[in-house]
Amino acid sequence: MIDEHAPWQRLGFKLKLGLRARSEAKWLPSNDLFGNWTARAEQIVLKTQLLAKHHKDVFSAMPNTNAAGDEVLAMVRQHLTTYHHDQAHNDRMATADAGLHPLDRAARLVPEDLLLLAPFGEAASDDATVVKWHLVAASLCFPAHWVLAEKMGKPLAAIHDPVPHYDERLAGPVDRFFNKMKVGPISARMNWSLQIGTDLFTPHRAQRQAAAGDLDNHQLCLRLENQTLRKLPQTGFVLFTIRTHIEPVSRWKHTPNAIDDLAKMLNDMSSESQSYKGASLYAGALAKLI
Repeated sequence: MIDEHAPWQRLGFKLKLGLRARSEAKWLPSNDLFGNWTARAEQIVLKTQLLAKHHKDVFSAMPNTNAAGDEVLAMVRQHLTTYHHDQAHNDRMATADAGLHPLDRAARLVPEDLLLLAPFGEAASDDATVVKWHLVAASLCFPAHWVLAEKMGKPLAAIHDPVPHYDERLAGPVDRFFNKMKVGPISARMNWSLQIGTDLFTPHRAQRQAAAGDLDNHQLCLRLENQTLRKLPQTGFVLFTIRTHIEPVSRWKHTPNAIDDLAKMLNDMSSESQSYKGASLYAGALAKLI
């Protein structure tokens, strides 16, 4: 079956929030976006391995974040019990590892990365110049080319500092969105990038130049992040979830204009965006296929 459109054709490459409402039932979806029915279980196993071998690289929490972590753990458990009953009744739902930070425990139940942001400033204000949201705890096993230790404790603008044009285009709207968030609604967005290979733990981008053959041997891959944001009812922290899906670009080789559009998209990016997205690593290989 040929997909009617590739994800980059649907999403484009414009720096925007692109948020959509999501129902509670679809908050943490069970299925893989590309129909890989083993991906969920495989990602949870990989997370367990990373947390065991590289804990300090994939988990961090600042003081006074346990209460928010408890909220997340309760919400994740309730969601699994209500909407994914078959996944709720397993040994991961037991009280083992009770000594771990509750966010760490919650993250072991699902394939999503879980990140907590807290407001610093005047809590009653919705002025983005007064209240800044800082990353205060995270289980980040599948980073898309960023290092958790370098971002911990920083406000949103500093976290996104490497993102071209973020400061002038998105910093204000993002801060205002966070400050106006209400308890209850779930907001969702998609973000995509390219990479060589299917590795999920990629704090640094692989610098190998893509070859034309990578498309045929499934090494040139699309990395698609299914992201959600919601405000916690008790602490007022914001929970950011990231479900990562990886699929070879070859899946869309026969989708009308998909490869052409991808190559053009990379070429039309600003030089800053090309550098940030690693466009030079992939553009040559794609151009040979047009």
